[in-house]
Amino acid sequence: MVWLIELLVLSMTVVLMYHAERANNLQFVKLFWFSGLIMGVLRELILAQVGGLYAYGAFNLTIFGMPVIFTVLWTNLSYVSWQWSDNYLGREYLSAQKWDHHLPLMFVTMVLIAFFFESLLSQYQLIHWKLGSFKTLWGGTPLLAPFAYGFTTVLYMQSLRWIIHRFENNWQSTTLQLAALQPLVVLVLMGLLFITNLIIILVYS
Repeated sequence: MVWLIELLVLSMTVVLMYHAERANNLQFVKLFWFSGLIMGVLRELILAQVGGLYAYGAFNLTIFGMPVIFTVLWTNLSYVSWQWSDNYLGREYLSAQKWDHHLPLMFVTMVLIAFFFESLLSQYQLIHWKLGSFKTLWGGTPLLAPFAYGFTTVLYMQSLRWIIHRFENNWQSTTLQLAALQPLVVLVLMGLLFITNLIIILVYS
């Protein structure tokens, strides 16, 4: 089953890239998944290895101890939640007004995905959360987990929008700028998770 999970996520990447290429262009695919790759790797390094929030189980495909699927999972889920929000609202996120309903809808979408995917990982003991929390959902999964999914997509998509509006006519500059912004995105994510977990502890203590 672990092999199936890994192959499905990797296959999902190919399908989503094809969809993005048809809906936009090849340059956008490179921009979105290259920057997302950097974000995903940094996210796992900071949250799992530096922050020690969780540890990995018996994944089959790994790179330096990191499951391969986590290098593309967050980009894939961000793209899915973005497309779902666009379809539901009937307008494009990247060209919408600055304050719109896209980001809250993406956040809620990711929270719902988290309930499915985290329970799947927990069932096969692929994620071992080390976070001390007074409130858990299932199998030791902390209440913080869905927030980690939601914040990841919101921050990544907001960074994408901000950079594209600044360098919309230069794909090379846009890609480099978005990739360079991802360390800050991950640091902000870590800060938001720390604050959110503190609030959860205070509420349930």
